[in-house]
Amino acid sequence: MVTTSEASSNGEVVDILLIGLGSIGSVYAYMLEKSGRVRVTAVARSNYDLYTKSGVTLDTDRFGKITGWRPYRVVKTQAEALEGNVHYALCMICTKCLPDVLPTPTLVGDLIHSGKIGAWALLQNGLGVEEDLYQAVKHLDTPIISNCIWIGVMTNPDGSIVSWKGQDAMVAGIYPPKKPMQEEQTRVFSAKESGVLDLWVDALTAGEAKIKVDERIDGVRFSKNVWNCVWSSIQGLTRATPNYFAHHSAAEQAPLRAFIREIVETGFRAGLLREGMPLYPAGTPMGSSAEVQRAAWDSIVNMSLEKAKQGIPPHRMSLLIDVEMGRPFELEVITGAVAKVAKSHGYETPFLDFTYSLLKGVQNNIIDAQKKKNGGSFVPPA
Repeated sequence: MVTTSEASSNGEVVDILLIGLGSIGSVYAYMLEKSGRVRVTAVARSNYDLYTKSGVTLDTDRFGKITGWRPYRVVKTQAEALEGNVHYALCMICTKCLPDVLPTPTLVGDLIHSGKIGAWALLQNGLGVEEDLYQAVKHLDTPIISNCIWIGVMTNPDGSIVSWKGQDAMVAGIYPPKKPMQEEQTRVFSAKESGVLDLWVDALTAGEAKIKVDERIDGVRFSKNVWNCVWSSIQGLTRATPNYFAHHSAAEQAPLRAFIREIVETGFRAGLLREGMPLYPAGTPMGSSAEVQRAAWDSIVNMSLEKAKQGIPPHRMSLLIDVEMGRPFELEVITGAVAKVAKSHGYETPFLDFTYSLLKGVQNNIIDAQKKKNGGSFVPPA
């Protein structure tokens, strides 16, 4: 069997399995296959007929319009993907991470036990998305590549058009990552882990994806999650975009800014954020805790206000859209994970804890409504 490091060095075409053939999955599968080094087998559920019969249109600024696109192979189930003498160098997971609804080890349980997955690549939003899977596979010595993504992509209502506007950016790193700078460094990446990372980065680079590598991917995730935790939580509870908070008085802003302070300070106290670290996607140095707190309020509120003045609908976070659509949302990896980090470092976060508790009620209500709709059973998201 050819190892991932050997495949990376000799240019052999490798097979990658995709779980989550949505907008993100489609775009990155396209770039992987564009490299000429990868064949993607995608597991499709609700959109199986669409991808197998007509394919989709990728409407992109980077590569123009690609009609009738589909991955190398599309299957209905993970069991079908595992049939025969097949081995996947990586399994890339592009689903929402919902550990309170459908833990990743449950989602890919058959794949874990098959022995046919060489490594894992997680393209999921949030903080701590890797941990459940890591605990389930660490005894198998299958590396995990964690990826943070900045990209503007969405599908039309029937899924036939995947629109990707603007540029893309990805930061990849091995999980578990290196420890925070202030701690004694005991983490050493194995040759196997480094080989998988090289394969992943080389294939995506050849497919013209914009990708960087960071040895402390948990810090990258936390920095990205600051804005998400702040504004996804606020929008999910209030249904209001940031422009509606622009004219709050100082007293009215105070509890919201305290909420932001708790999130940012959690990162700095845990060593996941530090002044001077690269702030992706631009890679500019991060400022102080106070500067990050101000930016988390000022930049988003002012941007949203400017859009509203121009008659452009301000950005609505995906968590808000999930709530409005009655779908389970990324509660645990956006808000809950930050609260856990704070508690593990003895930092009290009353505003964050209160927000998490309220969102937990919203999540439970959505799950209960879905159970009632489906005769008492919960149907996991496709």
